[in-house]
Amino acid sequence: MENQWSVYRVSPIDHGWHYLKTVNETARLLGGNWAEAEANGLVADHPRVEVFLAAYRFAREAAITHGYDNINRNQPVVFWLPDSTIFNYGFVFKSDNGGITYVVSPKPLSWLNQLS
Repeated sequence: MENQWSVYRVSPIDHGWHYLKTVNETARLLGGNWAEAEANGLVADHPRVEVFLAAYRFAREAAITHGYDNINRNQPVVFWLPDSTIFNYGFVFKSDNGGITYVVSPKPLSWLNQLS
């Protein structure tokens, strides 16, 4: 991945998961938006599904490197951060082992260091 991603291993986050879309839901939304924009001859503002899924795979591997057991207590979800002209996505994984939560972000989230 071209930008520097940060991985945070934090105490279990147990509430609010239903507010975030899963990786699968987000991929479907991006695919629909891309297809609609392409059909109308517009340049899509959303990343291609392939790029999104490559970022997800990278984030999952980064979380595994930091201890994620790859057994989902909750489905992996997507969060969004504002940047200069777009929103960038990051990913959150909740491990079955003790419910530890892994946040993989395209931008530093330094306050999460205090939650580990």
